[in-house]
Amino acid sequence: MTDEERLRRQVGQLMVFGFHGHTVPDTAASLITEHHVGNLVLFSRNARDRQQMARLTARLQELARADGQPVPLAISVDQENGSVSRLPDDVPDLPGSMALGATGRPENAYQAGEMTGRLLRHLGINWDLAPVLDINNNPDNPVIGVRSFGDDPQAVAAFGTAFVRGLQSAGVIAAGKHFPGHGDTNVDSHHGLPVINHSREHMGRVELVPYQAAIGAGIDAIMTAHIVFTAVEPAGMPATLSRRVLVDLLRGELGFDGVVTTDCLEMDAIAATVGVDRGAVLALKAGADLVMVSHRLDRQLSAIEAVVRAVRAGELSERRVEEAAARVGRMKETRLLHRQVRSWEATEAAGRALQTRLAREAVTRLRWEAPMPRVPRRMVILQEPAGGPDKQANLLAEAVRRVRPDVEVLVLSLSDALAGENRSSVRQALRGFDVVLAGVSGTDQAAYLDFVNSLPAAGVSVVAFLLRSPYDARLLTRVSRLLALYEATPAMAQAAVASLFGGPAEGRLPVTISPAWPRGFRTNA
Repeated sequence: MTDEERLRRQVGQLMVFGFHGHTVPDTAASLITEHHVGNLVLFSRNARDRQQMARLTARLQELARADGQPVPLAISVDQENGSVSRLPDDVPDLPGSMALGATGRPENAYQAGEMTGRLLRHLGINWDLAPVLDINNNPDNPVIGVRSFGDDPQAVAAFGTAFVRGLQSAGVIAAGKHFPGHGDTNVDSHHGLPVINHSREHMGRVELVPYQAAIGAGIDAIMTAHIVFTAVEPAGMPATLSRRVLVDLLRGELGFDGVVTTDCLEMDAIAATVGVDRGAVLALKAGADLVMVSHRLDRQLSAIEAVVRAVRAGELSERRVEEAAARVGRMKETRLLHRQVRSWEATEAAGRALQTRLAREAVTRLRWEAPMPRVPRRMVILQEPAGGPDKQANLLAEAVRRVRPDVEVLVLSLSDALAGENRSSVRQALRGFDVVLAGVSGTDQAAYLDFVNSLPAAGVSVVAFLLRSPYDARLLTRVSRLLALYEATPAMAQAAVASLFGGPAEGRLPVTISPAWPRGFRTNA
């Protein structure tokens, strides 16, 4: 093997690339067989059903073996569960981080992590880009929210490390994200470069606590954030590209010796500033071991060539490349070899049972000022106007049908009814039903929210389900029955519907919404 071939094989092991399609396109195959790429990331675009996904990953591994790669590909996915799920519909989708936090039991996070790992292994996926270790202490955070376990550093540390231990016990690589912490931002790094001005002392008390705990628990990998922390990097360099963050802080102060991977370099915080090619070189120079380019083939190929050129020019040392490749290889050897997979039937049944139990423990009753006037027999489900979630009404209707098939369900679209002259007649008609279910998933439907708030005064029995974020409780000042679901998933919707018929709603808020709704709150009414 020539020095050039050896270098290119090492560089290929430092790349995490994605592709489109339910089968392996020739372009993706060539990334493995010609460019020796050793790590891939899959998305929903790659998932049709369980068997198709298993065939896809098996084919990818065949290509890696044909290329002579000594250890399996690391095939990753953002399976945070809940609101961020990349798996097909025929695979159980467990509650996400904030729903787990609402159960109040870190052992639930361990069980969710272990089961997630078992499900992923059946699909041939051996690396989960989870858990989120960010502390969501900013209610207006546009990108983290319910992806976090909560707003308390110690609780996030407990739930996060439990999830890590569960995943890794199933033979799946865990990657905590987004270091040093994306929780207290009001800018999404997909679209801009967030800056956090907290002191170093504040970071030690808050943002770094879950990462320190995860490192102590032996986490395999940590993903960087495209965020500037001025207390650590006064030059304004995002953490992904900062040696002060990745080497001095993460490896030096926190003692992490596992794999450091970047978040996708195609996010605007990198792509629109230094660029993807330059970002790949700078990230490796800063101490990252893996660079992720999830989408565009031209950017993937350019990143490879940029890194090779940087080594030839002496800007990026061969020793740094060798160190990173060796660390990735050790992680793969530790986690990916000699793992048995149990039968799918047993795993699926256990996953469905866990999904149901965790959802029931997570649903949180935030307000219940008036008891239900009767056992509901006729229900109306309000469908948000155009621009709201298309699947919301169907999600709730299907939940009612599954939980109580004897209940009559009417889905009412409000696209036209919200015109001023129609509201009164619609409210009058709704009084004839036992209960109206109103799903709420954000602030961008002001007319819909105003209409829902007006219903109790008109004598309509309303229950509002918070399908996106518990912080949306602030939008429903006049609704007397309010449940936090934390995510718009079938399991959570069914658990919430079951609570209307005597089922549990025993979750507690893992975040503080307001003085009236502090962390740990649930109404006992």
